[in-house]
Amino acid sequence: MSVAMMWFVLIAFIFAIFAFGGVLMMFLIKAFDSREADIIDTPEEALEKKVFADDVH
Repeated sequence: MSVAMMWFVLIAFIFAIFAFGGVLMMFLIKAFDSREADIIDTPEEALEKKVFADDVH
């Protein structure tokens, strides 16, 4: 394998890793929307908030 071909394969693998990471990050951002993470509850509100649906647990 020539040096140019080795560089091409190396660049292709690096691109594939970053592309896969980008697609995975896109799906994770859509799955776990962080808008609720910005809401800070007072201790009283946190005690009143339902964590689980009653019919599940």
